[in-house]
Amino acid sequence: MPTPQSGILPASSAHALFVLLRRRLGRRVDATLRAMLAAIPDRIDQVALEAPETLTLGSVGIGANAWGDLFGDARPQALRGFPRIPGAIHPAPSTDADLLLHLRGERCDLLYELGERLVADLAEWFDPVETTACFRYRDGRDLTGFVEGTENPQGDERVAVALVGQEDADWAGGSYAHVQRYVHRMNEWQKLPVKQQEAVIGRTKDTDEELSDDDKPLTAHVRRVEIEQDGEELEILRQSMPYGMPGGEKGLLFASYCRTPVNFEKMLARMVSPTADGRVDHLLNYTRAVSGAAFFVPSREVLASLSS
Repeated sequence: MPTPQSGILPASSAHALFVLLRRRLGRRVDATLRAMLAAIPDRIDQVALEAPETLTLGSVGIGANAWGDLFGDARPQALRGFPRIPGAIHPAPSTDADLLLHLRGERCDLLYELGERLVADLAEWFDPVETTACFRYRDGRDLTGFVEGTENPQGDERVAVALVGQEDADWAGGSYAHVQRYVHRMNEWQKLPVKQQEAVIGRTKDTDEELSDDDKPLTAHVRRVEIEQDGEELEILRQSMPYGMPGGEKGLLFASYCRTPVNFEKMLARMVSPTADGRVDHLLNYTRAVSGAAFFVPSREVLASLSS
């Protein structure tokens, strides 16, 4: 298996920085840009080596519209843009973004420095369109108070879920990444009694136990994203983290990695569109997506090939 980029598989970090960038009009892809992108994993590693206790990790993903200019006609089989969901009654906006920088670790100052240098170096070709600094909240919870990523695969299963394998051998070790920024309506959410919050999520708040089928509404978030196909539950590897400032905008930066984009697309459709069974995710009464983008995160070897 080729080497995956370091930001994909490890357990969540204390801090994360997500930067979405868009190609600048009129700027041609050249050898300098290719070499710069190829070197990003090594630059992340250098920060990690200089300060090992920071456990600095990261990934760079490339969007479908920019892929051909960098790699030519060769492309992952399922590479495509962010899905547009027919019949959606909750917003799932698509952001015009061509590049994803996902940096994470135990020190936000080093992530800032690294992100600042990368954005400055890429400025001739890319403009940042959204930057979100995230943090671990309590024991891995969203700002709603519920644990985030409970159903994540563990151990070797993370590789099986997140990384492309021999089904698309040229791109093995890569991953399809999806990001969405959600803004929470915290005032309305906090007015709900805990029992109602638990019914919206489908899990208990304190102990993070899934509610019984009798107590879990069909509109509960857990129920909307639990999808079985051919007798197996569809999975994604979540690397989502909360963000926000006191008195300001706050929410969740949803991020997932998967060996196929289909799993995320089906989960999102069941959340926002009633076409399947006439129901939608009631969590979306208390939070809304304001951005969304899709990328392929190639293996280190494939990314390094840009400089050859």
